Amino acid sequence: MKYRQCVPVIATADVGATMSYYATVLGFSELFSYGSPLVYAGMQRDGVQLYISQDVEFADVIAQRDLHPEIFLWVEDVDAWFAEHQSSGAKIVEEISDRQWDARQYVVEDPNGYFIKVAQPVDELESGANLKG
Repeated sequence: MKYRQCVPVIATADVGATMSYYATVLGFSELFSYGSPLVYAGMQRDGVQLYISQDVEFADVIAQRDLHPEIFLWVEDVDAWFAEHQSSGAKIVEEISDRQWDARQYVVEDPNGYFIKVAQPVDELESGANLKG
């Protein structure tokens, strides 16, 4: 008996628009979609999955209260990801830097207010690389 996977679910008022953002800005592709109009979908990239759920009430609460639910995404070559996300127009809310918890990290805000924390363990980075953001 074991857990196999954990998939974050993003609440949104517009599933199609959120899918488009994750595809064009963050490079994810559609895994599945359900409903007409869309009410639920899955996106994936490099084996990482996230689901998108139409939940207008929760999406409104997030916006009205200026909340920022977090999704943490471990990556390889975090500096290359940062450059890609900058060039694709992602809203960077925290610049890349080394963090006290042994991670080189930056934060992107998606259109629903979610903070996507993109990071790599510092000890994985090549020695001699510029580690100060």
